[in-house]
Amino acid sequence: MLHFHSAHRLDQVEAGLRRAAERYGGTLLATGLVGEALGFTVCFSQLYAPLLRADIRFSAFLPCRISAWAKGDAVILETVSPREYCRLLHRPELEPLLEPLEETLRLVLDEAAHHHHASPPSHEHAATEDQVNMRAALPQRIDCHGTKVEELAGTGVHDAQGG
Repeated sequence: MLHFHSAHRLDQVEAGLRRAAERYGGTLLATGLVGEALGFTVCFSQLYAPLLRADIRFSAFLPCRISAWAKGDAVILETVSPREYCRLLHRPELEPLLEPLEETLRLVLDEAAHHHHASPPSHEHAATEDQVNMRAALPQRIDCHGTKVEELAGTGVHDAQGG
């Protein structure tokens, strides 16, 4: 297992993991609650092709899963070591193919766990893109003329003609 301790709060892990994955060519595909832990699915597709050509059964382990949970004042980040995939498939000769993926996961987990990133200027009520949850957002209502219905304010005409 790849195991990292973080001083970040559990609610900060997703944003740090997303930034770190993107910095190393990956994508955070999904986040979900698994009991009291957060589960993340991270994809590094450019690293998967040689593995899948060598043995299609690697697809059972990809994309990679990362767990994060609170333990006292720390957060634990953990994932299965890609080298374990070879042991489970009884293909130890393929371990060298997994080195790039394992090293990338180590770098991503280390950065997400330890490095502080410069945050945008603090505005009391401003949210960054990483802090906005769009799951329950309503789409804008636009009529056939391109006018937002909300701008009509019940009068049938624009309520402000400003610019």
